[in-house]
Amino acid sequence: MTTSAWDAIVIGSGMGGMACASLLAQLGDKRVLVLEKHFKPGGFTHEFKRGRFHWDVGLHYVGGMGTGQPGRHMMDLVTGGRVQWTPMCDPFERFCYPGFRFDVPFGEANYRAALIARFPGSAKAIKHYFTDIERSAAWMGLQIARKAMPHWLDMVVDLVTPDREELALQTTGAYLQAHITDPLLRAVLASQWGDYGLPPGESAFGLHALVTASYFDGAHGPVGGAHAIAAGVAEVLASHGGEIRVACEVEQIILEHGRAVGVRVRHHGETQEIRAPLVISDAGADITYLQLVPAEAELWFRDEVREFPHGRSGVVLFLGLREDPRRLGIAGENHWLFAGTDHDALARDNVELLEGHPRAAFVSFATAHDPSATAHTVQVISELHGEAFTNWHDTRWPHRGEDYEALKQRVTEGLLGFVEQHIPGLRDLVEMHELATPLSVERFTGKRFGAFYGLPGVPAKFHQRWLEVTTPIDGLMLTGSDVGTLGIMGALMGGVMTAGKILGTRALGRIMSGHG
Repeated sequence: MTTSAWDAIVIGSGMGGMACASLLAQLGDKRVLVLEKHFKPGGFTHEFKRGRFHWDVGLHYVGGMGTGQPGRHMMDLVTGGRVQWTPMCDPFERFCYPGFRFDVPFGEANYRAALIARFPGSAKAIKHYFTDIERSAAWMGLQIARKAMPHWLDMVVDLVTPDREELALQTTGAYLQAHITDPLLRAVLASQWGDYGLPPGESAFGLHALVTASYFDGAHGPVGGAHAIAAGVAEVLASHGGEIRVACEVEQIILEHGRAVGVRVRHHGETQEIRAPLVISDAGADITYLQLVPAEAELWFRDEVREFPHGRSGVVLFLGLREDPRRLGIAGENHWLFAGTDHDALARDNVELLEGHPRAAFVSFATAHDPSATAHTVQVISELHGEAFTNWHDTRWPHRGEDYEALKQRVTEGLLGFVEQHIPGLRDLVEMHELATPLSVERFTGKRFGAFYGLPGVPAKFHQRWLEVTTPIDGLMLTGSDVGTLGIMGALMGGVMTAGKILGTRALGRIMSGHG
């Protein structure tokens, strides 16, 4: 069956794909079809339920969602204002090391003051660090924005920010080693590396800066859960003649005379072709170029894509509690738990997680700050490379074998014990638990080895010419985190840039100003 009733097709309903589709519909009056391989829309913003418990799988907290903030303006525009956001408690982060704890308050000035109070001998270095965070975050933001700019404006960016590239594209570890002498302070400043999926020895300092700065005004969560984002976008699309269609796995992008003209989709066991003059991929640059674009297409950079490293994955332990965790003194803050202060060593050693000995974990109490929650849930996330699960890569859920189930039980017990060391009494509140592995992430998202954030934010990523919004194939564009940056807001920015490139500079200005 062949249809051709669409102005644009978006592959994938992650945050970037949804944002791009919504903006094309609202500002370009385009009929957009979003195709999602999972049976639920939303990518990492979707939720799942087990009885009375529900969990957001990928959105745990978001910076920049305060009233009047630019990020909130864009999110409201994308969702049609259908999502309410509630602030987390203050302080909203707790960094836990052996014998040491640091709480992160709302506000850049408050955070800086709290650091200086705990590390008075490093006051000058801390102030310099915040200045460099601002400069690097601004540079990184411009690198994203330039992807939607006209070429002449793109050249102006190079002229006015030449000194910041070297600062932003060193590794986070290199920056901290050069400017921070106290090893404990270095550890504290790098504590949120799980928010972008790379330890300091690998991540670009500009990426670290962008993520860190996004939380200077605190953090928020969506009322009712992150699934409200996809629901809001679906309503926006429907009002313009579009839709999000689930359980539709795009098998190939159709090329005719070198131009993308549609996609070949598998839906409920049947294959169909869907045509549109514009195809936008939110599946990830690597999946797009290596799997979806036909092999006969001449792409000079295919080997570079194939050889580029993939990002880290991890396990996620979903807990359903029989009682409110606030009885343990938990106000809803995130807990970052570390067995030492060398984050690069912890990342390497976290393979011990498979033996029940995790070295680091992130604990999210998202329902504690959701006024609509009727049952309390927790997520415990511990990152490691997805290759650790290669032995089961060719198996299918739920028939992966007894050895796999034994591994999951060992990992679960190890995480529960590790968390209990830092949050005594939590284990006694657990009514049910379920563990997801990198195999689960790859199954539902298609990301290689279950990478949480797609292509990793190493310095080299920001020099790749194949990570642009436009592609060498007419009619095909990229969107999402690979052309934006990592995380929910980074993927949203990727969607904004793609829509801005398609609709023009004036539309981009309206989007960025919140006056779409």
